[in-house]
Amino acid sequence: MVPDADARAQPHWHAVEAAPHDRSRPVRSPLPAILVVLAGIVLAVVLGMTVGARLGALTIAATLAVAGAWRAVSPSGPVGLAIRSRSFDVFLCWCTAGVMGVLALTAPGV
Repeated sequence: MVPDADARAQPHWHAVEAAPHDRSRPVRSPLPAILVVLAGIVLAVVLGMTVGARLGALTIAATLAVAGAWRAVSPSGPVGLAIRSRSFDVFLCWCTAGVMGVLALTAPGV
């Protein structure tokens, strides 16, 4: 028995249809979260170059703390910052902010 030529010519993944898009709910943009974090990093670089490395590192720690707080209190998480589970994202941001802050304050010569 020979299969039909049409069935063989079309790959099986073409048979899967995309889920219909729900037009009632607006699509959220990741732009606000990206701009907040980018502004914090740019500010940290400017302060690190002009004032000192300690202030630049503390600004990065503050940016991470703000990102973690935003992820913690936002109902569905800001698009662009919501990557894993809420508790893991908050834990990772706040712990990294704490480590950066401690290192910025205790590192000699910074």
